Amino acid sequence: MKRNFINQTGDSNKFWTIEQFEEKYFVQWGKLGTEGRSNEKELGSKDECYKEIEKLIKEKTRKGYLEIKDLNIVPQKTILEYKPMDENIFWEIISTFNWKKTGDDDAVLKPALKRLVSMTIEDIQEFAEIMAEKLYNLDGLIYASNIGPDSYKNEKEFFSTDYFLYVRCCVIANGKDYYESVLNDPTQMPEEMDFEAILYLPEEAYNKKLKTDEEFIETRLSFETFSNKENWKRKSPNR
Repeated sequence: MKRNFINQTGDSNKFWTIEQFEEKYFVQWGKLGTEGRSNEKELGSKDECYKEIEKLIKEKTRKGYLEIKDLNIVPQKTILEYKPMDENIFWEIISTFNWKKTGDDDAVLKPALKRLVSMTIEDIQEFAEIMAEKLYNLDGLIYASNIGPDSYKNEKEFFSTDYFLYVRCCVIANGKDYYESVLNDPTQMPEEMDFEAILYLPEEAYNKKLKTDEEFIETRLSFETFSNKENWKRKSPNR
């Protein structure tokens, strides 16, 4: 059965369809009202084909696509209710990271950047504020002591404050569930893993929105290592 999807978020007005024929599937995509482009792929079995289709559909829905019954019954672009930036929207944007492009940070962040640029300057600022707060919450002795070989040991031994910040970035980049899990159990901090690129996401969106490269976003809380002085005194999570 052919399944139809449309994306009318922001400036988008696109369609995407997919249909399975035994071990093959056929996809078509483009701007609504046009024939668009098409492609097909053959897998090893019907079951393998079905699983890949389901995976592709999940990716599309994460990017804002909605399933509809008939592409011919889309009279005009749907006007979606504006929702200001909050915790839920923040994590929704984080979930759009394209980890299939791991190794190319710009490509990983591209869906999130596009979403942020489509929002208001105030929303982008609030995104930066929420991210700064979450990085601040992870800034502390109990977290710095659980990042593997580069963990904080004592005041006399070298400890990279920048690297610890980038490890905290990795926690956030892996989504809400992982962030909350690490926040409550510091032993789940990632070891020898970091994701510095997320730090520059709000600023890049801000500059694209204003069509400049000179603006710098300042946040109420500092996310630099050792900023959360109380957390550096604690030996257990502050629940």
